[in-house]
Amino acid sequence: MGKGEKMAKSKIKVLLVEDSPSDAKLIKHELGEDQVYSFEVIWVSRVDKAIAELEKQQFDVALLDLSLPDSEGLATFTQIHATCPQELSIIIFTGTGDEQIGIKAIGLGAQDYLVKGITDGKYITRAIRYAIERKKAEMALILSEEKFATAFETNPAAITLTRLEDGLFLDVNDAWVSLNGYSRDEVIGQSGRKLPIWPTAEAANLFVQELREKGALRGWEQKFLNKSGEVFVTQLSAQLITIRGESVILSTMVDITARKQAEAELSESEHRLSRTQEIAHLGSWELDLQSKRLFWSDEVYRIYGLQPQEFGVTYEAFMEIVHPADRAAVDAAYLSSVRESRDLYESEHRVVRKSTGEIRTVHEKCEHIRDASGQIIRSVGMVQDITERKKMEEALEKSRDELELRVEERTIELKKALSEIEAMKDRLEAENIYFRQENKMKHQFENIIGQSDGLTYVLYRAQQVASMNTTVLILGETGTGKELIAAAIHNMSTRKERPLITVNCAALPGNLIESELFGREKGAFTGADVRRMGRFEVANGSTLCLDEIGELPLELQGKLLRVLQHNEFERLGSSQTIKVDVRIVATTNRNLEEEVRNGRFRQDLYYRLNVFPITVPPLRQRKDDIMPLVHAFTERYSRKMGKQITSIQKETMKMLQDYPWPGNIRELESVIERAVILCPGPVLELVDKLGTSSCEFSSTVKTLDETERNQILKILSETKWRIEGKDGAATILGVNPSTLRAKMHKFEIVRPQTKE
Repeated sequence: MGKGEKMAKSKIKVLLVEDSPSDAKLIKHELGEDQVYSFEVIWVSRVDKAIAELEKQQFDVALLDLSLPDSEGLATFTQIHATCPQELSIIIFTGTGDEQIGIKAIGLGAQDYLVKGITDGKYITRAIRYAIERKKAEMALILSEEKFATAFETNPAAITLTRLEDGLFLDVNDAWVSLNGYSRDEVIGQSGRKLPIWPTAEAANLFVQELREKGALRGWEQKFLNKSGEVFVTQLSAQLITIRGESVILSTMVDITARKQAEAELSESEHRLSRTQEIAHLGSWELDLQSKRLFWSDEVYRIYGLQPQEFGVTYEAFMEIVHPADRAAVDAAYLSSVRESRDLYESEHRVVRKSTGEIRTVHEKCEHIRDASGQIIRSVGMVQDITERKKMEEALEKSRDELELRVEERTIELKKALSEIEAMKDRLEAENIYFRQENKMKHQFENIIGQSDGLTYVLYRAQQVASMNTTVLILGETGTGKELIAAAIHNMSTRKERPLITVNCAALPGNLIESELFGREKGAFTGADVRRMGRFEVANGSTLCLDEIGELPLELQGKLLRVLQHNEFERLGSSQTIKVDVRIVATTNRNLEEEVRNGRFRQDLYYRLNVFPITVPPLRQRKDDIMPLVHAFTERYSRKMGKQITSIQKETMKMLQDYPWPGNIRELESVIERAVILCPGPVLELVDKLGTSSCEFSSTVKTLDETERNQILKILSETKWRIEGKDGAATILGVNPSTLRAKMHKFEIVRPQTKE
């Protein structure tokens, strides 16, 4: 159920028998305030009117006052009970001195009694709920005992009765208990979709969906798990029946695990034999001399290019497949072995495939089996396709030049393989370099901590998209743990066997980002003294996390867009196109839509990245996560610093939960680390006031930005707004022209218009 949706209330129909209008009005009002049930209340003030209503319509429960104008005490209950249907639950209202009458009424069949004046609305609704549940249990028990007990106990198949809507077990027989290993007490009243019986929720849902559509299922093969976690296979039959207005599934299951295993073993054995013959190009055959029928294995049909259904196998039909020039020799060899009483004979000849006309060379070997009188009754043999071997023998007889040519071709293949090995070596070296760099900047979090609704929804979204190759855009303020969500998506994906590769677009200078992403050839620019693989190449087959993608210079965004669209790029200094299979997960703390409107981010790249956005809420919106985070950080830094901090003051925790945390989890961790350092005893306290250092830092950053902006404006003014070239502003400032343009976008520096 999504956030904001309201659960539909269960509807309960109530007959209220009460002679006091004020009491009846109060009870109806209290029932209307319930958050779980929707009550439809019919109010009458006399017994005769109550009996008339019970005869006219069906109710779930009756609330009965024992003191009425036309009846008093147990007589009131007796009259109603005698005329009401068996399914109706009756709850008695008594005065403060009539508790014994209520107890007697329960002995006669009432579900409960309530004392007037000391019963509130919640108690009434709870009593109604319990009464209805008890009545349903009684009806289910009656149903089981009267209609199904005999069939359940005598049927050798495992039988269950489950409610369609929620999968609740109503009953199981002994055969089911024996097969599944659960006792009746463990399953009856429980949902089969929640117990670990079905291997997956999808399998259970598919079964219910098919049953809803068809009404009955026969011979449904399904795997189940017994109580020990062992998998067994059943043949499941089920049908929908109606019991007192409820849809119930009556199902039987027969254990066919042994049969399926035997079938699988037989099929596997046959497959291995057929596969072995196919690999060896060796088929077997058998000729019955009495019936003249000839049996071929599958490989014989493959060798001769025939399908079993299109060919009647006889000796004469076989001779038609033999090459016309070889038929006489083959027939003579076979008949000679028969006449000369030889038990073995071999023949090498050609056959013509009927399907293609292709000529194949085969080697045949036959053994005769004789009866007691010496007469041949059966011949068995094998046929092997030796066409390739014959071709190889002919190839060996060719000239030395052809042999040298093959050696040269093989040398080329080896060189290609060596080149691939070198490429793999370069890749491994690049990954090793990457890991050495990444280990220095390893995340401080070993796992994601928290249980708030916001974080749970983020992880749910991550799990939804993890198994796919879809591009993911993770949004959120600085310090909210976007990189951890990216790592979680990778670790749940099919690419998890390969390392997650991360590029921090904000931490690299503009003139180095392109080289880091796409790699470079030796000599591509000054200082490029070796060839280097880029992160896209290293991440081939894995996931690439583009951290703080909003900081990527505008001139590189087009090249990145091409990689996302076509999975190809060129290294710096090279014209060779490299194709990669990389899944992109990008993170940013910027509002990319606003960046697009301000011309600092390409619109087409934004749409290409924004396929599956996930927003990580700030810590101030996840107050439920602050306490476990505080405990985790306190434990970590206490252990690291050799301190024994065993508790946190309530005032301290409240202060931490009330603080807005502009720096999010990163700021929280810094505060806890500082508090652990300064803590003199076993109770964690905050010495510094929250937010002081953050404000000072923000002020400093603003001053630095203003200083840098003023310096850029000064140099641009002095160079008459010339950016590139020997005397350009970029050269004077010592930065790449693209970096200077990016900073101008950042500080909203625009060249003033000159007056004509």
